[in-house]
Amino acid sequence: MKHLYFCGIKHSGKSTLGKLAAQALGYSWVDLDDLVLQGIAPYRSIREFYQEAGKKAFMEEEVRALKAFLNTRETPYIISLGGGASDNQALIDVIKHSGKLVYLEVKEPVLLQRILKGGVPPFLDPSDPESSFASLYESRHARYSNICDIMVRLPNYPDVRDTARFLVETLKIEV
Repeated sequence: MKHLYFCGIKHSGKSTLGKLAAQALGYSWVDLDDLVLQGIAPYRSIREFYQEAGKKAFMEEEVRALKAFLNTRETPYIISLGGGASDNQALIDVIKHSGKLVYLEVKEPVLLQRILKGGVPPFLDPSDPESSFASLYESRHARYSNICDIMVRLPNYPDVRDTARFLVETLKIEV
């Protein structure tokens, strides 16, 4: 059995649904950001590392952390990726050789609403968060749609457990 990699745009449920799906499908679960964080001490956060070291160093660290993790695991995992994983071709190459990439697709307005609940994040233009998110969504959606092995169009159920059940049932058919 191969690993399943959950990808998607920020707030698509990669970690929350990853944990729930792993329990239901008999996989273990891990978040790639947690693996990266273990390897970037003394930095206390991914954001701090990214701001100081830059995008290239962060993407290299994602690849290093994933390779190190895979070298020590024999059981199948669901691995939740960061929202920008699609920009890291070296990471995608490792993923494609070790498992299946599952794109958790959520409609743009739903994601924007989830993201803005916590205020306007730094990756959006504060003067026009809707337009800047639309551009980000368009480019990432196109990329994930092209590189994924499995695309799951997630419904916007009020209860995440219902969404997880939908995802698990879909994956049982696809995997």
